[in-house]
Amino acid sequence: MSGSQVIAYVYPADTHACGYLRLIWPALALKAAGHDVRVVMPNARTGIGGDIDTRTNTLKDVRIPGDADLVVLQRVSFAHMAQAVAMMRGRGVAVVVDMDDDLTKIDPSNPAFWAMRTDGRGRMAQHNYRNAALACQTATLVTVSTPALLKVYASHGRGVVLENRIPAGYLDIEHVDSATIGWPGSVHSHPADLYPLGPSIQRLVREGASYWGVGPNYADHPGDGALRRALNLPTDPDCSGSVNLDEWPRQVAKIGVSLAPLAQTEFNRAKSWLKVLELSSCGVPFVAQDFAEYKRFVKLGALGPQALASTPKDWYRRVKALAESAQLRQEQSMRGRAWAAQMTIEGNAWRWAEAWKAAVDLQRGRAVTGLRV
Repeated sequence: MSGSQVIAYVYPADTHACGYLRLIWPALALKAAGHDVRVVMPNARTGIGGDIDTRTNTLKDVRIPGDADLVVLQRVSFAHMAQAVAMMRGRGVAVVVDMDDDLTKIDPSNPAFWAMRTDGRGRMAQHNYRNAALACQTATLVTVSTPALLKVYASHGRGVVLENRIPAGYLDIEHVDSATIGWPGSVHSHPADLYPLGPSIQRLVREGASYWGVGPNYADHPGDGALRRALNLPTDPDCSGSVNLDEWPRQVAKIGVSLAPLAQTEFNRAKSWLKVLELSSCGVPFVAQDFAEYKRFVKLGALGPQALASTPKDWYRRVKALAESAQLRQEQSMRGRAWAAQMTIEGNAWRWAEAWKAAVDLQRGRAVTGLRV
């Protein structure tokens, strides 16, 4: 994607981790490299607009920047925005839709399920997973974080996998070695992900292990005991509390031995390796669920099969081994960080540039060859 030839407007869906990791930081890296990329933040007053037919509640016309060659959208679940994709393409503008989760398989225990349901009790008229499917079906190109998502959102063949990466600055954050066990996450947004641990953490804590996690120790309100129950602990565990995006990697780096479990759900089977990439980039040794993308990350990084677990017995043995051996922790920390050093946004922004240029070429009827995914 040449900055002198293509003007790209990038519209992240939020200013949380997904918005920054998938669009904002890659776009800024490309801008720094000389590409003409313009990021329009969600709270900006300028951007995409339109006219609505109030009788049918459908989009009649869309307004976009007049010099746009490419529009990049993220997680399009809003009905009118999904309708706008075809209109933008009709004007010759290439449209990329980026997806990082399978919205068709959100577990009912996740709060996001209620926002995406389509039975009329949620926000079916305006926000739901079917709108995302429509946007992806009509987009010039779909970018996703895993091969599993490619099957969901780009069955038409116009898709590319852009694996999640991390900012290079994560690699410079100091990690202090310890045997303290912890989980970086929230039971509010991941209510079932700790269940595969079974009684393993309870047993380790009873034997003298210490626990300190990153995130709140409650799901809905302080004192509800959600994390305590999920970990089968007798008392509420110590945690950092809610952490903003800037502080997140620094807090993660304080964990001695991290847990990266995942519930056995269809939604999780399409999840990316982001969690274990974050841990590795911060120098934190971990044990992770033996799901597809976690296993692929561990294999590519040569972290060893001891970094994966599938049963509570596995979790107990492998977490215990790391907690009891400074040498094992150091070996995984060093290998993980060396592998993560190849996985930075800055070092891989060319992948976004290549995908976005392919979208422009597709929109203009040019042949696309040699696209590296």
